[in-house]
Amino acid sequence: EPSKAELCRRRGVRQMSVKSDVFILSLGQQVVFPAIRTSITIPPQTFTELVDFCEKHDSTQIGVLTKKSSTSGSDELHTVGTYCRIASNAQSTTKVGDKEVSVVTLSVEGQSRFEVQNFQQKTPFPVATIKLFQEKSDTWQSDKVKAMTQLVQQSLMELFNESPQAAAGQGGFLRNLFGTSKRARWPASPSVLADMVAAGLTQLSVREKQQVLQTFDVVTRLEMVVDLVKKAVEVQRLSKEISSKMKTRSEDELRETVLRRQLHELQREMRKLKSGGKGGEGAEDGEDGELPAEDEEEEEEDEISALRDTLKKAQLSPEAQKIAQRELRRLQNIQPQHPEYTISRTYLEALAALPWAESSKDDLELNVASDMLEKDHYGLEKVKRRILEFLAVQKMRGDMKGPILCLHGPPGVGKTSLGRSIAKALGRKFHRIALGGVRDEAELRGHRRTYIGSMPGSIIQAMISMKVNNPVILLDEIDKLTRNAQFNPSGAMLELLDPEQNNSFKDHYLNTPFDMSQVLFLCTCNDLSSIDRPLLDRMEVIDLSGYTVEEKMHIATTHLLPKQRKMHALERSDEPPTPTPQSDDQVVEAPLALVEDGGMMGPGAGQPPAAGPEKPVLVLSKAAITDLITKWTMESGVRSLERRLAQVCRWAALRLAGAGGGGGSAAGGAVGAFTGAEAEKLAEAALAQCGPDAEGRLVVDAHHLPHIVGAEMFEPDLAERLTVGVAMGLGVTAVGGQLLFVEATRGKGSGRLTVTGQLGEVMRESVITAMSLLRSKIYYASLAANGEARPVVRVGPYSASAMPRPIESDKFQEVFQPFLSQTDATKDPFGNDDVHVHFPAGAIPKDGPSAGVTTTLALASLLLNRPVRSDTAVTGEITLRGHVLPVGGIRDKVLAAHRAGIRHVLLPFANQRHVKDDIPPALQGEIELHFVKHIDEALAWAFADNVKSWAPQPASSARPSAAPGFTMLSKL
Repeated sequence: EPSKAELCRRRGVRQMSVKSDVFILSLGQQVVFPAIRTSITIPPQTFTELVDFCEKHDSTQIGVLTKKSSTSGSDELHTVGTYCRIASNAQSTTKVGDKEVSVVTLSVEGQSRFEVQNFQQKTPFPVATIKLFQEKSDTWQSDKVKAMTQLVQQSLMELFNESPQAAAGQGGFLRNLFGTSKRARWPASPSVLADMVAAGLTQLSVREKQQVLQTFDVVTRLEMVVDLVKKAVEVQRLSKEISSKMKTRSEDELRETVLRRQLHELQREMRKLKSGGKGGEGAEDGEDGELPAEDEEEEEEDEISALRDTLKKAQLSPEAQKIAQRELRRLQNIQPQHPEYTISRTYLEALAALPWAESSKDDLELNVASDMLEKDHYGLEKVKRRILEFLAVQKMRGDMKGPILCLHGPPGVGKTSLGRSIAKALGRKFHRIALGGVRDEAELRGHRRTYIGSMPGSIIQAMISMKVNNPVILLDEIDKLTRNAQFNPSGAMLELLDPEQNNSFKDHYLNTPFDMSQVLFLCTCNDLSSIDRPLLDRMEVIDLSGYTVEEKMHIATTHLLPKQRKMHALERSDEPPTPTPQSDDQVVEAPLALVEDGGMMGPGAGQPPAAGPEKPVLVLSKAAITDLITKWTMESGVRSLERRLAQVCRWAALRLAGAGGGGGSAAGGAVGAFTGAEAEKLAEAALAQCGPDAEGRLVVDAHHLPHIVGAEMFEPDLAERLTVGVAMGLGVTAVGGQLLFVEATRGKGSGRLTVTGQLGEVMRESVITAMSLLRSKIYYASLAANGEARPVVRVGPYSASAMPRPIESDKFQEVFQPFLSQTDATKDPFGNDDVHVHFPAGAIPKDGPSAGVTTTLALASLLLNRPVRSDTAVTGEITLRGHVLPVGGIRDKVLAAHRAGIRHVLLPFANQRHVKDDIPPALQGEIELHFVKHIDEALAWAFADNVKSWAPQPASSARPSAAPGFTMLSKL
C-alpha cells in the first residue's frame, strides 16, 4: 500500500503539520473554502465556549467542518474541512418565528484544508487532532493545469455575458470576485480559482460544495468546477428562453384583449345606430339601476347579451343587480378560453336561475285541503289542524310567512310522506333534503368562489330546481346532522330556520341575500335531545306518536293491503300508470302510502301498476291482521306490518301460480317438531283451507299465519319476568315507547349499592333517591309501629319534628306491616347486604326522569320478598318526600303498554290533563289508567293483598278488575 507521503504527492499537496487541541466548529448549511473570507452565524452559547477555549490555548485558529446531513438530525461530520483564523465577531439579533433570538456573527479567513485524525472530545464541544495540507506550487506550471485554468475562466465569462442581470443573480458574487470580462482579476493560484468559483456559485448544494472541498488534486478539482459552471450557464440560458416566451405570450394576450375591447365598442356603436340612438349611453351602462337592454336580434350571436337578457327577466334584487352588472363587465374582458370565464359565467347563470319573483299560487280551499289530508293520512290530527290554520290565515292575510314545523316521532309513522301530502294540499312544489350524515356547513350554505369547483349549497340548489320561491322543503332527519370539534352544520341552519332572518339568507357561493321567508319548511326528527337548543327553539315541534292497534288495523285495511295486492298482481289497479318523478320537486298526483317515512308510496313508487284481476284474490280476516300487528310486529309505526303483508302476498302469488305455496321454511316455526316431508304435509293440510275457492280467492285466517310467515315473534312473557325484585316501567326512545324492566337483587357484602345498564346521571340519581326514600320511610314507620318517639334535633328555632319528612300513611303501614314488625329501627333495612340494581339491555344508553317510581317498587319488592303485580306498568319520578312528579311522552308510553297487553298503567296525577288530548277514547276503554300523587299509593296498588297477580291478557279482551282497598283517582 502507498504511504501517506505518496498519497499526498499524488494529490498535488504536501502535509504541513499535525495540530492537536483544535476547536471544531460544525456547520449545517454552509461550506468554508481556503483563501476566502466568510461570515458564520453561531448561537451565543457556542461563542462563549469558543472564547473560553481560545483564551485557554492562546489561539485564534479553529477548524470548520460541515455536517453530513442537516435534515436527519444526525451530528455526524465530514472528515475534511477548512482551517481558519477568526478575524472579527459581532453580536446581533434575528427574528425566528415570532421571537427575536440573539446570535453572534464570526468573520473567518480560510487558510488551508485539513483532515481529522481523531476527536479528543465531542461534548460539550468537539476538539480534534488534525492534519494540515498545502498545495504544491510547482504543479501550477503544468500544461494541463494551465489549460484547465483557461477553460474555467472562459466558462465564467460565458456565464457573465449570458444575461445582463447576472450581477443580481447567480453570477453576481462571482463578478464581485473576478470583475467583468473586459477587466478580469484572476488569482494566481489555480487551486484558489477553483475554490472561489465553488464558493461563488450560489445554486450549488452543500453536498456539491463539500465534494469540491475534499478534492485535493487541483486538476480534478478544476474539471469538477468546469462542469458546475457549464450547468449554471445552461440553466441561465433556459431561464432566459422561458422568460422571453412568457413575455411574448403576455404581449399576445394583452393585444387580443385590447382588440376584443375595441370590437365590443364597435358593436355597441353599431347597435346604437340601428336603434336610432334610443336609450343613450346611460341605458347601456345601467346608470338608473336597471340592467342594460340589448337588441333581441343579437341574442343568438352574442351569448353575453343572452345572459344579460336572462338576468333582466329574473327581476333580481337591487343588491344582486349591482353584483350582476359588475360580473357582466368582468366577463366581457375575459377570454372564453380562460378558466375565470367559465367560473364567472356559471355564477351569473346561477343568479339568473333563482326564482327571485316567481311564486306558485296556493290552493286556499280549506275543505279540499282537509279532504286530501284525510284521504292520504289516518289520524295525525294535530299536524292536519296546524296546516289548515296556516291556510286559513293565508287566505285572510295573503302574505303570511311560512311556518317552521318540526315533525317529531318514531320511524314509520309517516313524517316524510306527510310532507308530500302537505305540499299537494297546498298546491305547492315539494323538495326533500336528506340531512343524515351531513358534516360540513358548506354542503348547506355552499362553497366560497375562491375554491376550485365551488358550487351553491343544497338549499339554493333546491330553490333553483323548484323555480318558485314558495315551495315546501322537507329537511329530513335533522337530528342526524354530524357534529364534531371541527364541523357543526346545525349552526348553518339557525339563519335558515329563523322566520325573522331567512328573508335575507346569504349563501356562501352567491354572496348576496336571497328571500326564503315564503318557503314552508318542514323538519323531521326521531330524537329531540340530539338537536342543538338554539335550533330547536326556532322550530314549532309537533309530536307524531305511534299508532294504536285500531289505527294500524284501519291503515292496513284501507291502504297497505290494497297497495301490496296491486304490487303483487293480486288486484287490478283502476288508476292510470303513475309517471316516474324526475325530481323531488314534482308532486305526483296519486294516493300516498301514509306509512312510508322514507318516501312516497314505498318500494316501487312511480312504477305502472301490475296487471291483475278486477277483484282481489287475497282476503285477510280481521283476526289475521290483528295477529300480524300484535304477534309479528312490535313497533310504533307500520313498516314491519307492511313487510309482513308483502310476505303474505308473495305466498299467495306463489300458490296461485301453481307452485304449491306450502309453508316452506316459514312453516318450520309452526311445526318445529317435524322435519322434511312430514312438515310439508302438515303445512299443506293446514293451508288447504285457504283455497283457492270457486272464485279463485285465497282467504287467510289467523291460524294460517304461522304456516305462512313463521312462528310468532312477540309473545307476552311478562308474568314470567316479574319475579321478586323486578318492576315494569315505561320509557320513550327514538323509536317510540318501550317497556323498561328494573331488576334488583341483594347479597352478602358491605352495604354497597351498584347500578348498571349504561345509565345517564339522571337515572343513577333516581336509583339513589329511591333507596334513600325507602330507608327513611321504613325508619320512621318502624319507630311508629314499635311505639317509639321520634328523635328531636334542635336546628335553630325549629325542631327536627317540625321540619319536612317523608309522609307515613296507613297504606305504607299496611303494605310493610310484616316487614316492620321484624325490623329494628336503628338498623339499615338492607343490613350489610350489597344491593345491585340493573336495567336490562345494557348496550342501549338510557337516561331521563321517569324511573323513580319503578325503581322504588323494585326495591320494595326486594325488601318484602313479594313480586309486583304482573299486569301493571308504571312511570313517574319521585322526590325524597315521596311525591310523584309528572313526566313526558304519556301517549307513547301508554301505547307501548297496550302493545304488550298490559291491563293497568300508573301515571303521575299531574299528567291527568294529557290523557284527554293524547290518548284515544278507544284505547282508554281497553286499558285502565290510574293517577297517583304519592309513592304510598303506588306501593299499595303493587302489593295490595286483595289484588291477585295474573298474566296479562291481550288488549282486546280487557276486563274491569277489582279496585285496591284505598281511595285512588282512576280513569277508564
